[in-house]
Amino acid sequence: MKIKKHFVLVLGMLIHLSCTFTIPDYGTVSQQPTIDPDYRDILLPPNIAPLNFIIKEEGEAYKVIFSADQKRIEVNSRNGTIQIPIKKWRKFLKAASGASCTLDIFVKKGRNHWEKYKTITNRVASQPIDSHVVFRLINPGYVLWWDLGIYQRDLTTFRQSAVLSNRLTKQNCMNCHAFCLNNPNSMMLHMRAQLGGTMLIQNGEIKKMNTGTPYTMSAGVYPAWHPGGKHIAFSVNKIFQNFHAHADKSTYVYDTASDLVIYDIEKNQITTSPKVSTKRLENLPTWDPNGKDLYFISAPEFVNNSGYDTIRYDLMRTTYDINTNEWGKVRPVLTAEATGQSITFPKVSPKGRFLMFTMSEHGYFTIYTRSSDLWLYDLTQNHYRKLEVNSDDVDSYHSWSSDGKWFVFASKRKDGLCARLYFSYLDEQGHASKPFLLPQKNPRYYETYLLNYNVPELITGPVRAGHWDIAQRAYLDPTPAAFDSTVQVDALSGATRIKPDESRPYL
Repeated sequence: MKIKKHFVLVLGMLIHLSCTFTIPDYGTVSQQPTIDPDYRDILLPPNIAPLNFIIKEEGEAYKVIFSADQKRIEVNSRNGTIQIPIKKWRKFLKAASGASCTLDIFVKKGRNHWEKYKTITNRVASQPIDSHVVFRLINPGYVLWWDLGIYQRDLTTFRQSAVLSNRLTKQNCMNCHAFCLNNPNSMMLHMRAQLGGTMLIQNGEIKKMNTGTPYTMSAGVYPAWHPGGKHIAFSVNKIFQNFHAHADKSTYVYDTASDLVIYDIEKNQITTSPKVSTKRLENLPTWDPNGKDLYFISAPEFVNNSGYDTIRYDLMRTTYDINTNEWGKVRPVLTAEATGQSITFPKVSPKGRFLMFTMSEHGYFTIYTRSSDLWLYDLTQNHYRKLEVNSDDVDSYHSWSSDGKWFVFASKRKDGLCARLYFSYLDEQGHASKPFLLPQKNPRYYETYLLNYNVPELITGPVRAGHWDIAQRAYLDPTPAAFDSTVQVDALSGATRIKPDESRPYL
């Protein structure tokens, strides 16, 4: 028994020494090593999961030393795969918060010959990122859309779980999930086709609503929660798709009509106005944090046989008073004529200073458009500029963190096919840090994972509504919404006046 214990002790010491071996002599390389993902020269949240990566330099063995404020992590590898122990990583980030940290990478090139590459220096921010991100996972091939779901990922760990998978709901379509002020307890998502309806999840209560009425061309489509949490602005749309053989234009999504409506959750009522229900294409509403200004995009009336690449959207603003149900004037903020491009996906920062949007050659559904880039409008200075985070491929849907310091966006820069999630920090001057890819426990994860990350939304905690509970409610008949009988216009596009003796009853 003593011999066995002694053997175990010696073996443990050998394992410990092998994990912390030193390199007595090495040569130097004047360039930084190639690593994948490219976690070099970036700014990190102090609560992010370990940034595991692969060293792409040829060698027989590898050693990485992370250093920050007398904290040190050493990771050894035989194949270049670097996986950082999560407990050590958390202590390391805590020590490096608000300061710099370094990565020294050593590669063994031959017997007893090591080379040290140029040191990588990253920074760790003082401000944490919201702990979770919610997204839809969907196959990039349109014909395989029937296997999809809404998922949430804990950014402080590698834990991912389903909010709702369509494997439980007859493989129907679900989309347009949204949150009120990054609050996981105020959520909505749409169910399409079978089991159609809008799922409202508020403080543990799950409801299924029908936001379509005889006076709207569709149920609510693209949503924006009012900061007060009792209203949702929706577009109502007639959406069509074209499919092309050209790689850069494989799928084109467009509207032939669209208007804006407001849904009052407590009254279960839809309202609109002749100002935002016109023959023009009003779409993609978003609220200013002040709860009064409502931004949206607008394009000229759709004309049959118009070239798909001729439709360009302006950025517009109006006001809406939730207490008096009064609308203000509609005014242009930034026009397609001025930019020469089409504006889409406007999102106002939590403090109301910046408006981030996507701009591309045409249209509004830019997830298939390689020309799509992220731009930033400073609402205090009436100035806009292209953000530093863009690539040569699709950079599209984005959302803010609850404090406006961080944002997430979907990009196809890695392979040109699948949208992945990237994160960046925005400073007070509106400059963005180099984006970094959502970390995974296995750094080779993205080499074989072929689903799109769609509509990323940052939230301050996990969605706690049960997966099965939401699915069970989805099978119930939706509660129909009423249309505001005081409104003298419908949202069927073209501002059709509703006659007092209208034969269609209000719901």
